[in-house]
Amino acid sequence: MSATATKAEPKAVEILDRIKTVFAAKGFDGASMQDLARAAGMSAGNFYRYFSSKDAIIEAIVERELALIEDEFSRIMKSANPRAALIDSIRIRVESARESDGPLWAEIEAASTRRPEIGILRARMETEIGRYLMVIFARIAGISEADAAERFGAHAALLMLIVHGLETRTCGQSQLGTPEANAALNDLVLHTVDGLLAEVAAALPVRPRTFFPKED
Repeated sequence: MSATATKAEPKAVEILDRIKTVFAAKGFDGASMQDLARAAGMSAGNFYRYFSSKDAIIEAIVERELALIEDEFSRIMKSANPRAALIDSIRIRVESARESDGPLWAEIEAASTRRPEIGILRARMETEIGRYLMVIFARIAGISEADAAERFGAHAALLMLIVHGLETRTCGQSQLGTPEANAALNDLVLHTVDGLLAEVAAALPVRPRTFFPKED
C-alpha cells in the first residue's frame, strides 16, 4: 500500500494508531509482522493487504507525520502573526507530546542509522520541515526565502533539534523529574524558541564565525 493511500483511507490510519506502540515496545527489528497484525486486531493475511512490510509501515508513519506538519505550517502561514502562531504550535507540540510517541520516534531514529531506506525517509522529513521553516522565517523577517536560508539555517537546525529532542525522550514522565521540573524545562524551551525567532524577526545579518582563542 502506498503512503499516499494512507492519507485517504481511515482504516489504514486506524491501524497505524494501533500498532505504533508495538514498535515502541519491541523495537523495529524485534516487532514481527505477526505482532503488528495482532495489535491491529487483524489476521496476518488481511494485515498484508494494507502494509506489505515493516518498511512500508515506517514510510506510512513518516508520510502521515509530514501531512500533519504540512497542514500545521499552512495554518501558521495564513495567520496574521506567523511568529506567534509558530511559537504557539511548538508550545502545544511540546506540552502535549504523548509518551507513546517518544519511544516510537526514538526507534525510527535508531533504525534510520541501520537501514539506509529508513534513513532516507528520516532525512526527507527533516528537509521538508527545514523548508517549511524557511518559508515562515522569510515571512517573519520580510526577506526572501533564499536570504532566510542563508541567514537562519542554523536557527532552523537548532529549533528542530530542540523539539525533536523533547519528542524522542524515551523515559516515563515521572522518571524525568517532578512535574514542576518538566514544566520549567518546557518554559525554558519556549523561551529559547522565542529568542531564536526574535533574531529572525530582526532580520539580523549572518553572524561571523568565532573560535575560542588558543591557550598559550
